[in-house]
Amino acid sequence: MRAVAEGELVTVRAYAEADIDPLLAAVAVSIAEIARYETWCHPGFAREDAASYVNWWRRAWADGQAYYFAVEELATGDFLGSCGLSGLLRDHRRAGLGYWIRSDRTGRGFATDAARTVMHFGFTELGLNRVELECAVDNVASRRVAEKLGAVQEGILRSRLILPAGATDTAMYAAIRPAEHAGPRTLASASEA
Repeated sequence: MRAVAEGELVTVRAYAEADIDPLLAAVAVSIAEIARYETWCHPGFAREDAASYVNWWRRAWADGQAYYFAVEELATGDFLGSCGLSGLLRDHRRAGLGYWIRSDRTGRGFATDAARTVMHFGFTELGLNRVELECAVDNVASRRVAEKLGAVQEGILRSRLILPAGATDTAMYAAIRPAEHAGPRTLASASEA
């Protein structure tokens, strides 16, 4: 299975141990924004936390449970953040798409390009039929990315996540496999590749 893909602005690639320190640096400048919406990110996030994060996604990839990528700027090779597919339901050919970009590099299209690249990976490499994007209702930036991807908002899920601020409603978006990716490939055959 392909572990590297290029978008227009970014390269996404499977996590490697060498990503621990760049991830730690990206989180250090982003804690105030990310910790509001991600339970893994917290004040005091340390190198051990970064190692745990990277190694968790590496194991999940090896086990075929999730496919998360380090996001790098195509032009510079700078580490920008993370994007991937998790919550795979193989029988139903669907997964959830998540993404974050370091706070000092947001607003430049990196999140949208990374998410589009990973979503394409899900449709072509994994044979997904549906990709879901779930965002806290007040996470305007993440919701904007979902909309730029052409995902359709299907509803508001009440008290769906427990975040640092407490129970949080989420907006559920979904993108359906485009006709150009249709074919007999399934998650089972993709995982055997």
